[in-house]
Amino acid sequence: MAAQLAPVGVPKGTVRLELEGSLETFDRRFRNGGRESYGTDLSSPALGADRIPILADAGLRVGRIIGNPDYRLNLGVLTTDALADVGTGSAGLALGLTSQITIFGRIPLVRARVQTTPSLISSSGDGGLNPGEDSQLPFFQNFDAALTALSDKLAAGDYNASPATRSLAEATLADATALRADLFGLLADPTTASPVVPTSASVAGAAVLARVAGLQNTLDSSLAVPGFTLAPALPSAPLDEDGLRQVLAGPLALRVGESSVTFRGDAEVGAAFTLIDRWDRGNRRGGFRTAVSVLLRLPTGLRERSDSPLDIGTGDGQTDVQVDLVADIGAGAFGARLGGTYVRQFPTDFQARVADPSQPFAGLDRLTFVRYNPGDIIAINVKPFFRLARTLALQAGVQHWSRKVDQAFYRSPADALTGVDPGVLTQETAANATLLSAGITYSNPGRFRPGGAGLPVDASWAYERVLRAGGGRVPATHRVRGQFRVYFGLW
Repeated sequence: MAAQLAPVGVPKGTVRLELEGSLETFDRRFRNGGRESYGTDLSSPALGADRIPILADAGLRVGRIIGNPDYRLNLGVLTTDALADVGTGSAGLALGLTSQITIFGRIPLVRARVQTTPSLISSSGDGGLNPGEDSQLPFFQNFDAALTALSDKLAAGDYNASPATRSLAEATLADATALRADLFGLLADPTTASPVVPTSASVAGAAVLARVAGLQNTLDSSLAVPGFTLAPALPSAPLDEDGLRQVLAGPLALRVGESSVTFRGDAEVGAAFTLIDRWDRGNRRGGFRTAVSVLLRLPTGLRERSDSPLDIGTGDGQTDVQVDLVADIGAGAFGARLGGTYVRQFPTDFQARVADPSQPFAGLDRLTFVRYNPGDIIAINVKPFFRLARTLALQAGVQHWSRKVDQAFYRSPADALTGVDPGVLTQETAANATLLSAGITYSNPGRFRPGGAGLPVDASWAYERVLRAGGGRVPATHRVRGQFRVYFGLW
C-alpha cells in the first residue's frame, strides 16, 4: 500500500470502497481520419433516399411516370446540429483475499443525452406532404371507370373497323394500366404510398400532371372514352420542418430532438493478481510492480434505441471479457504506469433497423432482429508522473486503442429482410484512436504504512480527449473523470 500510484490489488483482509464519476461531451466526430459534425448523418444537401430509404421507391415510380429514370425526390437542404453528453457514476467494492489476489465488482449509473436540432431549407426541394389516400380516392375511381370503359370497348370490337385505332386503344390500355399502378403505389396504396410526393408546382409534379392530362386527351379525342377529367392530388407547398417531423414520427416512427435516458450501465465483476510488488520499499521511492486483472462485463445496461437517430445507450448490450496487464516503474520523483488491455466482445441478439449508417431515417420495414458480433479491442497506454510529494503527483497519459470490424447476421431466416444485407450495420466499425490525458493523483496508505496513521485513501482527477482517430466513426470526446477510494481492514 505504500505507494503514490493507486495499486491494482488490495491488501489481504482489506475492503476497498470505490466511487468514480465521469462526464463526457462531444459535438464532433472523426470519420476515416477527418473531423465532421456529429450530426453529419442527419444532414444532406438534397434530402431524399440518401437519408430516407423509404423514398427510393417513390423516386423510381415518379421516374417511370415522367420518363426520367434518374429522378430522385429532393426535399431540400437539411442541416443538423447534434450535441451528446454522457454522465457516469459508479460504485464498487474490492476485497483482498490474499496478499496477491483481489476480487472486485462495480455497478454504474449512466445518464446519456443527445440533443439534435434539424434545420430544413426547402426552397431548392420539390417534395411536399402527400395529401393522403382519402384525397386521392375520387381520382382513382375516375381513372378506373375510364379503364373499364376502354376495356369494354375493346372487348366489344368497337375499334375493329380501324386497325390503327384498335392498336392505339390496346397500347393506351397497357400504358394507362401501368400508369395507374405507379400512381396508386405512389399516392394511395397503404403499403407503398410515399409520405412525400412532388409538389404541383415542381418540374416533376408538372410532368406527372401533364402525363395524366395527355392520357385523358387521348381517351376523349381519339378513343371516344370521355369523362376522365380529375387529376391526382399533389401538394401545393414544399415540405417544411414541421412536415419533416410529421413524416419521421408518422410512417417512419422516428423521433428527433432530445433523447435522454438514465439507467444502470454494464456491471463488472473480476479478480486482480499482483505478480510482483517491489514499489516504494523502505525509504526508497519507485521500484517496480506489476499486476494482471480479469473482469467479466455483464449486459445490464440498455442499448441505444432504434427509434431515435444518434441515440446513446447506457451499455453495450453484450458480454465482454477484459484482461488488463499493468506495470509501474519509477525512480525518485519520476515514474510511469504502463498498461495493456484486451477485450473479447461476445455476440448478442437485438432488434435494429438494418440500414447503412448514413441512412439514419430508415423505416419500420427495416426493423428486425440481428445477431451482432462486435470486434475485439486492443489498447495500450503510458501514464508518466512526477511526484510533488510522496503522496501527490502530476500525471499525464497517452492511450491508443484499436477495434476490429464487427460482424452482423440475421438472427434466423424468419428475420431476414429481402434484398438487405445485414452487413450494412458493420460499415466503418473498424476503428482506432489516440487519447491524451492530464491530471493529478493522491494516494495515502495511512495506517497501512509501517508507522503510519489515518484512513488509507487514494483519489484522482483527470481530463482526457481524443486527439486523433482513424477508420470508422469515433466521437471527438472531451471527458473529465474523478475517482475516490477508501480502505477498511476486516482481518
